[in-house]
Amino acid sequence: MKRNAHLAVATAVLLCSGAQAFASNYATCILDKAPGAVNDIAAQAVHQVCLKENPGAIQAVPQGSGRGLMGYNSGAECVVAKAKDTRSNQAAAMIGVACRKLYDDADWWKKNATPLN
Repeated sequence: MKRNAHLAVATAVLLCSGAQAFASNYATCILDKAPGAVNDIAAQAVHQVCLKENPGAIQAVPQGSGRGLMGYNSGAECVVAKAKDTRSNQAAAMIGVACRKLYDDADWWKKNATPLN
């Protein structure tokens, strides 16, 4: 009985946590290391560290893989939270790409794209 209770609690924690807390990929590495970067040299170093740890870079991150009950509701919401205090434009751009990859769903571009006339 006690084992089942522990299993239920562990399952609930997994379901309630966003994928970011458990997954380690290029995008989550960027979101862990780039916020607050004060210059582009630091941002480039963050990119190098994350690329070494995750050779597939952003292309290896499944679109929308950070979405979950405890994650951000959108890429834009993530960018506001993670990039607002980042002085490096390069780091802010990297955060934006990582947030959009993790938290925008696969159909986001279809739903939100403005047609070119």
